[in-house]
Amino acid sequence: MKCIDCPRVCHADRDNGEIGMCGGGKYARIAKTIHSFGYEEPCLGEVTALFFGGCSLGCTYCQNYKISRGGTGKEYDDNELAELFDSTDLPIDLVTPSHFLGAIERAAALTQKKHRYIYNTSGYETADSVKRASAFTDVFLTDYKYADGDIGHKFSRARDYYRVAANAMRIMRETKDEWEEVNGKRILKRGLIVRHLVLPDNVKNSIAALDEIARTVGTDTVLSLMSQFTPNGVGEPSKRLNKIEYKIVAEHALKLGFENGYFQDFSSADGSYTPEF
Repeated sequence: MKCIDCPRVCHADRDNGEIGMCGGGKYARIAKTIHSFGYEEPCLGEVTALFFGGCSLGCTYCQNYKISRGGTGKEYDDNELAELFDSTDLPIDLVTPSHFLGAIERAAALTQKKHRYIYNTSGYETADSVKRASAFTDVFLTDYKYADGDIGHKFSRARDYYRVAANAMRIMRETKDEWEEVNGKRILKRGLIVRHLVLPDNVKNSIAALDEIARTVGTDTVLSLMSQFTPNGVGEPSKRLNKIEYKIVAEHALKLGFENGYFQDFSSADGSYTPEF
């Protein structure tokens, strides 16, 4: 079957050896596994993070560009991926999983343990892919990057991102938030977290993105507003975010009524959130 899993709709015959625009074939490719990984969103708790190679979006400024471009990583067939899932008792964080959704579905059906899955996505998802992911996902950790078609095209060659990602986010919101106290910490067991990374010289886009998040999924949604942008040395933007830009966006989030979530310390924009690949 020719692939239409992501909004690129590239029709690659991945079952018969063709490679999609995402860089993916039939089987999942894992570029890095990090056990006991901790996020800037503490409500996720401790996880095992699986970083998939390739990406269906391909942002110019990607901090993980070393693995999101081309064929980086080890390929796992369905049984091997199921065994990798079963190698941990922690929640499994699927980082950039969208282009291997089919492989993840097949592997999840083969596991010997019951797992919690975090679907950690760019937000560039079809309605069908979100509905399929909902069958096994406990927490959606999604980006909402752009509220402007021109900016989406400039940085990700995705003029339709704002519309596609808003619709995906709306469907993700159907997974209602469920919280649990674990060792004195409040952990999101099921639900939605929406991330937005503030980009330098793009405050207007960030304000519009927050407006869209509030309109689409409500201000009671867990929001993670990130200041960690670090130039990757290969794409744009190539300058650092300044404090006043982040402050303006953070103040707008508070004005809208977002109180459930995280504002990142500005000192995070130092590359410390970029794993070594």
